[in-house]
Amino acid sequence: MSDNISFEIQMEIIERIPDIKWVIQYRSVSKAWKSVIDSKKFVTAHTLRHHQAHNNRHHLLIRTQDCQDCKGCTGTRPISEHCIDTPVKYFSIVDDDVTFPHEKVSVPDSVEELFRYEAVIVGVCHGLFCLYEYSRTAVIWNPSLTKTVVIPVSNVDRCMTDVGFRVCPRNLDPKLVKITRVDDVNVGPQVEVFSLSSGGTWRSPLGSNVPDRSIEFGYGQVVVDEFIYWFAFDRINVDDDTFRIRNPNLIMSFDLTSEEFTKVDLPDSLALDNPHTGVSLYNLRESLVVLERESDRFYSRKLYHVWMMIGHGCARSFNKLYSINASPDVALVHSILGFRNTGAPIVEVDNDKEHYYPHERALAVYDPESKSNTNIGIYGLYCSFSVHSYMETLLLLDNQDLGQR
Repeated sequence: MSDNISFEIQMEIIERIPDIKWVIQYRSVSKAWKSVIDSKKFVTAHTLRHHQAHNNRHHLLIRTQDCQDCKGCTGTRPISEHCIDTPVKYFSIVDDDVTFPHEKVSVPDSVEELFRYEAVIVGVCHGLFCLYEYSRTAVIWNPSLTKTVVIPVSNVDRCMTDVGFRVCPRNLDPKLVKITRVDDVNVGPQVEVFSLSSGGTWRSPLGSNVPDRSIEFGYGQVVVDEFIYWFAFDRINVDDDTFRIRNPNLIMSFDLTSEEFTKVDLPDSLALDNPHTGVSLYNLRESLVVLERESDRFYSRKLYHVWMMIGHGCARSFNKLYSINASPDVALVHSILGFRNTGAPIVEVDNDKEHYYPHERALAVYDPESKSNTNIGIYGLYCSFSVHSYMETLLLLDNQDLGQR
């Protein structure tokens, strides 16, 4: 830039650039530029400016396994064998582009190792992913920078531990909440909170309430505004003589400001304990969406209902947006994996290639109005897809603590 422009104005111009790939390249211009861009002040200002303005491009991170890359594979082996030695692929798609250009994503060793041990992505927020592996490790990962921070999650024998993840919207400090339930009917759940800025210590939450012991958290977690939402169910004994238990579905929320837990009741059709009904949670344009799946006893016919939560606190309610009939004679939709930023579902469908392996499926975008699919051009084994929406960010660029890799 011209020497006639002050250094402060130069940094102001760079801060206004939404594409972080350009910002990262500018770090090589001079030591002074690198020092400022790497600073916490610049990273925070850049992230807040473009997140609040919603001018970041939305991306979809897709993970799958593909028979085409499995050496010596004929595609005829059982799916259980494919899962062992079929290579894993990661793609990032620019969600704002209708042509779906995609590129492979480089995955750090710390993340790849967790995925190998069946870790799950427990949360995505401000462009950061949190992976949790049930043997005491969590990793915060920025796929745009390929940087990670490894966090020890101390655990004890004979207990169940659930982890939630959120980036504080005010200071952009990554925060984890841990709920531990010991295998003892006389001991209630223990809740601890971790902040990346705390230097590696877990503490008691600000709020005094904890989930009831009967509450069991599921795998689905979504971050919306100041809240972490989990799908959960309440193990309520109906008849002590027959040991029958009903498990009504519900949602547990955790307020990041007050650090309090709250129950969120679902509509009757969603709360019903039914072995042929499934419930999962998603974030759609900063609103909580509940996906309800109905199936017959043979799982040959499926019906999906998309619900959106409206309101906050005690005023929360749910509105059904639309339904998808995924029966074989109506639409070739095997499962719904997520949503585009436009609201269109991302689905797993039959392979449309002329020659393909028996276990291969394809990713597509489903249009609820026309009931048609648009193929994305990514293929893989059935049930191997995962899709997560995120926006690129500079977070973790300035962090040098807690085992960063």
